Amino acid sequence: MLSDLDKQINGQDKRIQAQIDDYRDTIFSILGFCSLWFFDAATNQNRTYVKVFQGRHLSPVDKDSQITHEQHKKDVCPDLGIVIRDQVGILGEVKKNFPKGHDERGKEIFAQLKAYDQELIGWPTNNERLQSHELVLLVHQTTSRAAQDFYTKDVKEGDLRFDRPFSIVQFNRSDQRVPYFFFQLVEGKIDKIEGSVDLYHGIQVPMKNLLALYSVIKLYDAKPPLAYLLNLIWDHVLTPLASEDPKFERLRINQKLEITVVVEDIIKRLHEGFSFFRWHTQYPNRQPQVPHKEWVQEACQFLVEVKEARWAKDNTELIVFYRKYADVLAHFVHLLAESETKDVLQPKIPGFETPKNKNAN
Repeated sequence: MLSDLDKQINGQDKRIQAQIDDYRDTIFSILGFCSLWFFDAATNQNRTYVKVFQGRHLSPVDKDSQITHEQHKKDVCPDLGIVIRDQVGILGEVKKNFPKGHDERGKEIFAQLKAYDQELIGWPTNNERLQSHELVLLVHQTTSRAAQDFYTKDVKEGDLRFDRPFSIVQFNRSDQRVPYFFFQLVEGKIDKIEGSVDLYHGIQVPMKNLLALYSVIKLYDAKPPLAYLLNLIWDHVLTPLASEDPKFERLRINQKLEITVVVEDIIKRLHEGFSFFRWHTQYPNRQPQVPHKEWVQEACQFLVEVKEARWAKDNTELIVFYRKYADVLAHFVHLLAESETKDVLQPKIPGFETPKNKNAN
């Protein structure tokens, strides 16, 4: 029988795994939805007149079409963007778990979408402008009704109105014999449809196609779960570095190999190898660097805290005690679950609480 501590750890483990699944599904939904436009299934080729982007900073434009310093502070950064023939576009936001009921979170989501409902500059075109654009909210099938209800009661019948075409698209992942990601329009209408895409009745995107894209796009501009980021760092940065050592091939499961890595190198490798970097090579301005430096520093600090690494230079260079784990992700999920359980069970004395941010600057 499991002890109370083990039950707490298992509960944290499941919560972390659920967060990782949500993060992955958000990436799949961005990749899948955009692929409906940039990939022509009839010719099996990409459409050269379609551009796609993720997390791009777009600026509101005032009446005389000039950007002010104050407007830069109000830049919007949609989860996805699509540009067709440098004339029209689509901006989308992915909220996998739309909240049920009419709480503040739902209002925040629609306020965010409303911020996209204005003239914007910064599009990936020569003059950074478009003639028009539409808005879409992507939600999981299990919460699409909640999103529709909120839109019907709090938007259509309330003070918030969209001037531009707005739609809600539900998505779901099916793990049948031939797995696929499913998209279906459940509210509104998307005018800028390319090819034979039938979002009204729903369309399936084969998971094999998405997994091919996911092999080189594993991060977007939202902070990933810590265990997920640690897995990427270990598999795609530290393992290649460790493999350069002659001792690597003979390294046993219980042995360690010290390797040195620079934080900026981790960021560069992940940004160029596993973000949406390849989507933005033509117009790289206004695109954030992913992962953010503070995310990587937090991951490195965690390795230090669990004694799998130590700082060589003030939070800029790390010496990692590299090991070959049978399941890297499961290893870090469990370590993080143990750490978080200890934090929850740790008695709190007023005035002596452990700071939430453990990173040293």
